[in-house]
Amino acid sequence: MFLKPRKDLEQNTIATYNVLEAMRANNVKRIAFSSTGSVYGEAKVIPTPEDAPFPVQTSLYGASKLAGEGLIAAYCEGFGFTGYIFRFVSILGERYTHGHVFDFYKKLLENPNELPVLGNGHQRKSYLYIQDCIDAILCVVENAQEKVNIYNLGADEYCEVNDSIGWICSHLDVNPERKYSGGERGWIGDNPFIFLDTTKVRTLGWKPKLTIQQGIIRTLEYLQENQWILERR
Repeated sequence: MFLKPRKDLEQNTIATYNVLEAMRANNVKRIAFSSTGSVYGEAKVIPTPEDAPFPVQTSLYGASKLAGEGLIAAYCEGFGFTGYIFRFVSILGERYTHGHVFDFYKKLLENPNELPVLGNGHQRKSYLYIQDCIDAILCVVENAQEKVNIYNLGADEYCEVNDSIGWICSHLDVNPERKYSGGERGWIGDNPFIFLDTTKVRTLGWKPKLTIQQGIIRTLEYLQENQWILERR
């Protein structure tokens, strides 16, 4: 996996600055920001709460998002904005166009007998279905009242990559040989264990409706019904 520091900087940090400046120019006072659980790096506290100690950053993507968070907090203080910062796990569901489900599905269509897997398959990840994510965002925006509101969004469970592969293969009725490569993390900056503490958002009355497995299957069904997405990527 190639690192793209300029892309991370331009599409995350600088783009966030441009939005904040446009808000200032047009007297817009509230912003909801899609951050990432990657800002926690390889957290020492699992599940990881919003006030966990920040480690040295290992992900360029995470670092660029954290810089965006800092800009938002500073603009909230300097210009009277209200910020809603959401640290997501990976999101699944309709309109999904990249990520592990997409990659595995495309590879299995090309060769159902063999599946290349980046990493050792034991990486532990959490995922969240898109509608549950949207519901959580709206819940926070409607109920949180701080100047800067930081919330983890995720499921109350996690799975191994191997678990996800098993669900995908079972749904597609295939049994490929798995070819692992890349060690325990797969690529530079990848965190082999991501599991966020979502107690804070749950105190506002939100909880996910779908499990990780259900979200993965919904995503597969969407991709099966929208083959044009595979052709465009």
